[in-house]
Amino acid sequence: MRDTFCLKWDQEHGAKLVDFHGWNMPVSYAKGILAEHEATRNSAGLFNITHMGRLRISGPQAYKFSQYAFTNDLSKVNIGSALYGFLLNDKGGIIDDVIIYKEANDRFLWIINAGGRETDVDHLKRLSAGKDLKLDNLSDETALLALQGPKADAVLKRLVKDVDLDKVPYFGFGRGTINGKAAFLMATGYTGEDGYELMVDVKDAPMVWEVLAAQPEVTACGLGARDSLRLEAGLPLHGNDIDDKTQPYEAGLGWAVKLDKEGGFFGKEALNKTPSRKLIGLTLEGQNIPRAHYKVVESCGKEAGEVTSGVFSPTLKKGIALAYVKAESLGQPLAVDIRGKGVPAAVTKLPWVRHVTKAKAK
Repeated sequence: MRDTFCLKWDQEHGAKLVDFHGWNMPVSYAKGILAEHEATRNSAGLFNITHMGRLRISGPQAYKFSQYAFTNDLSKVNIGSALYGFLLNDKGGIIDDVIIYKEANDRFLWIINAGGRETDVDHLKRLSAGKDLKLDNLSDETALLALQGPKADAVLKRLVKDVDLDKVPYFGFGRGTINGKAAFLMATGYTGEDGYELMVDVKDAPMVWEVLAAQPEVTACGLGARDSLRLEAGLPLHGNDIDDKTQPYEAGLGWAVKLDKEGGFFGKEALNKTPSRKLIGLTLEGQNIPRAHYKVVESCGKEAGEVTSGVFSPTLKKGIALAYVKAESLGQPLAVDIRGKGVPAAVTKLPWVRHVTKAKAK
């Protein structure tokens, strides 16, 4: 397994470490997942997300290439802002879901998932062969942190210099310093809360982490809380809810696909706008906890689909799940089969929890 800059700190603070896509990562620290989840919802949670990848594509053909490789439309975003979208294979499957930050008309920062560090790069290299551009893999020379929660903004304003965070819009970015060290500050996150993701030089990361973790409002958080937070926010996880055999429209993510953009995009011709199944949210009755791969059934017992992600929501005090359900079963009373018992489940509009005030101000 690979270690991040934070391993020594993790070990000193009671981290329960696991192998996550080949990285030695904390599931939680001494306070536990529930405390970390609630700290992020009520104050500020600090996450080490260095396992994710960072690529910069620049040069004369960087814009045209990024447009073709990406499903969303970069012509609609200003310099200083970002877009969410997908890398597709030739069958329209989601190789990865990514965020692209438009640094200049000829320079784009891509944030990719941990599982895509090799597959995404290989795919992009194949598509870019012969193009006048440069692909720099920044993943090993930088670190990525996330500070999320209603008090994240106040904490960073106290610490960050050389940038006005009030002028950084939702899904935008700015460049500042923390203790004199450069930080690329992105107003994005994976928790359903206001917050930022910070890219810093890997040699500066231990100091930046220590400074943030020392703030009285901040609680260090692991992968467990990150998963329950993102699920309450209705956000898909690549490898669970979407993968290279899943198309965007069946995952309810067609809003990040621009079929009419100039030049099209790789994988467009394979897309199906009327899929035979759909990813939906389910809320269960009682104290029941849905788990990945549990079957979804109609009231008559007919199989209707399968849970892809599930958790007992710390905020709602109910079981919630993302699940793929057959189109023909939508509109029917549904239940999740938990150890042979059909537990009624209400189809719920996503997200369950979202407190992103910067998005409303955009």
